[in-house]
Amino acid sequence: MAQIVQQLDDETVESAKEYLRNLIAMPERIYEFVSLQNRPDERSDLTNQTLLNCHKIQLELLVAIRTGLGSFLLENTRLLTSELVEIFLLERYRNIKCRRFLPVEDHGCKICSTKKGFCSECMCLVCLNFDCVNNTCSWVGCDACLHWCHAVCGIRRNLIKPGPSLKGPSRTTEMQFYCLGCGHASEMFGFVKDVFMSCAKEWGEETLMKELDYVRKIFQGSEDFKGKELHVKADVLHTKLVTKMISPSDACDFIFQLFSTIKTIEDEWPVKQSKKDEVDSLGSIVRIKDAEA
Repeated sequence: MAQIVQQLDDETVESAKEYLRNLIAMPERIYEFVSLQNRPDERSDLTNQTLLNCHKIQLELLVAIRTGLGSFLLENTRLLTSELVEIFLLERYRNIKCRRFLPVEDHGCKICSTKKGFCSECMCLVCLNFDCVNNTCSWVGCDACLHWCHAVCGIRRNLIKPGPSLKGPSRTTEMQFYCLGCGHASEMFGFVKDVFMSCAKEWGEETLMKELDYVRKIFQGSEDFKGKELHVKADVLHTKLVTKMISPSDACDFIFQLFSTIKTIEDEWPVKQSKKDEVDSLGSIVRIKDAEA
């Protein structure tokens, strides 16, 4: 077969690739593609050795079918034959910009161990898809195991929700992301603040609007003061950007000012809490003395 492929002219090869790209991209032909995608699993001869002997065009077609990604059929995709074989055999991750070896030996979580071909660095815990976006609030991460999840997937699965505050006053809540991999709760306010403080000034207007939209969705169900304030501010700034009532630079300054104001309030909490505890303690002593009297 490798010899036959080698003899094909460029027009025929490109025609085959275009047909497969269209098949992958058309939702109405999903059943036809899934049927094709299952064919390699019926072959017992597709081993490492036989695949290494294939023509590279064959491998590009096979990998595109296996992964459902038309990007492997593009001219600017520069992958070694060995890398294509490893991706096909699920020994290397299918994200062209990642290409991490799988499985990850030092990752013993239930997601990595049960989802074959899963990459903890760039795959969503919920939908198992990936993209190459970074410096964004569209992905939320776990502080403990460093798994990632699309913000919209986390909201849909109720993984982003209020939980007991980790640093704030007792009996208060904060918006948190609950990791499917390890069950750890990561607070969202600090995460969003870090993303905006580090990246917002570099975003264009369209990106800033998208990020504010993610923020208002993430904090929509907030019960705590700072979460509610951030939700309201993100909603207002998003609306003003859409209606051209404010510049991206001014919008960034407003959101930075909010973070600064909330930081000042948080710094005062321990002092207020300490004074409250002193008053409560004094009140207890007074009640005891009254009882003795």
